[in-house]
Amino acid sequence: MKSVIQALRRALGLMLTPRVWLLIWKPTLFSVVLGLVLVFTVGMVWGDEIKAVALDARNWVDGQWSGDNWWESLITVVMGFMAFMLTAVLFVVLTVVWAMIFISVFGMSHINHLVASKFFPNMQRTGGLSTAQSIWHTLKWTLWFAVFWLVSVPAYILAGLGALIQGGVIARYNQKVFTFDALADHATHEEFAAIAEQHNFNLFVLGAVVTFLGALPTFVWVGSVIGAVLLPITAILSILTFTALFTFCGLAYSCYCLQALDDLRAKVSGQSIEVV
Repeated sequence: MKSVIQALRRALGLMLTPRVWLLIWKPTLFSVVLGLVLVFTVGMVWGDEIKAVALDARNWVDGQWSGDNWWESLITVVMGFMAFMLTAVLFVVLTVVWAMIFISVFGMSHINHLVASKFFPNMQRTGGLSTAQSIWHTLKWTLWFAVFWLVSVPAYILAGLGALIQGGVIARYNQKVFTFDALADHATHEEFAAIAEQHNFNLFVLGAVVTFLGALPTFVWVGSVIGAVLLPITAILSILTFTALFTFCGLAYSCYCLQALDDLRAKVSGQSIEVV
């Protein structure tokens, strides 16, 4: 566990540097712009169809509660508000997922370079894991995450079991994606496999810690009245927060994995000297 704490401490120190905050703003702005472009494009291409579906849904709601009672009007308002919230949350989730993929595939190279230059300036870069492999690896585990996340949603009816299961799924996802990306620039396939196997538990713990940190602002915003009223502001804050969280996650995994790689190479070198 000392190595996990060391990685988190190093990552926290690097998070305070201006260079890292540029990594946070770039994917955030790019994600928001891309999301708005997609929404605008979908509206231009399928706008009439979407309006027709929305109108049918509204007519159905009005047909269910067509009276003048106050509670029927209240139900109509609540359902309209829930539809608005669902659309906004969906936009935020898609933006956050894209920001995560953006950082994983494109930002981790900069993060690895920053960590290596700070703590491991003499580490050899083998480049054994290509960008194409990184993209495929990230997409594969993103699909895995989506399937298991959806399957585990019904578990929320059993008190906190759903949150526990989904927290474990997210932690596992962080472990698999960021471990690969953290070693992509410096490790060979054999070194990656050795570190992934030997440090499996600690790498999962690291993912669980970051998942817990990410859950805190989620509970605050989703569970507060302010988060609902100031939705546009909290949506932007949530995107920035999760992008910063993914950056911190990348830094933590890079610090841990590069330290593990440095230790592994030192151990192999020491064994070679003993044999000679």
